[in-house]
Amino acid sequence: MTDFRVQQEQLWNQWAAHYNEEHQARDPAPAADFLASLADGGTALELAVGTGRIALALADRGVKVTGLDTSPAMLEELHRHRGGRPVETQLGDMAELDTGGQRFPLIYVAFSSFFFLMTQQRQAACLARVTRTLTPGGRFVIEATVPRAPGLLAGRQQLAIRDLTDTHLALSAHTHNPIDQTIHFQEIRFDQSGTRLLPVTLRYVHLSELDLLAAAAGLTLTDQYADWHHTPLDVTSTQHISVYTPTGEPA
Repeated sequence: MTDFRVQQEQLWNQWAAHYNEEHQARDPAPAADFLASLADGGTALELAVGTGRIALALADRGVKVTGLDTSPAMLEELHRHRGGRPVETQLGDMAELDTGGQRFPLIYVAFSSFFFLMTQQRQAACLARVTRTLTPGGRFVIEATVPRAPGLLAGRQQLAIRDLTDTHLALSAHTHNPIDQTIHFQEIRFDQSGTRLLPVTLRYVHLSELDLLAAAAGLTLTDQYADWHHTPLDVTSTQHISVYTPTGEPA
């Protein structure tokens, strides 16, 4: 049986030294602004915090953040950049979330990291633990890709050129299993220093499936947007920002 936690730890340990460089074009400020408005000066828990790009920006806005991740190397990168910001970290698995009884008014997971749980059962377990870890009236926010074709789901395998210069070539290859809803990526980088392989493995979740999993876990959808700027979600949207609150509590 695959140990998905160990698998993800190994994958993201490979990414750690290169993650910030690979994602430097993604500005964390809009996400931090959006999340700070929900935290209302309180505390937040980020699942799959990685190198802390959003957590550190959120801390700059006065929110104390606890970040959970399976990868020790990614957390080491976070601490290298943390400075004096109020960001704490915990090594652990989202599907086995355990904060020792501490509850948070805001829990969030960004960059489609929820998909890294790899099975529907683990995704359901994560949501159930999120519900128990939220304070009354708290918010759970998930940012993820909207699975749609054409695109990643258009075929069983694809190879794309991401960047091409006189000294650098970046390729992205992936295989898609529509039965399991899994995608295996390999980000490949060639330059004068050699070759670098950066793997990603995920199980995507359709919006309707996510709502059902959330409902089963005791969460109700309250808001949904196409991006961190509150753009309305529509049929052309490539990602979604979904906000949930514990069922039966005021929105």
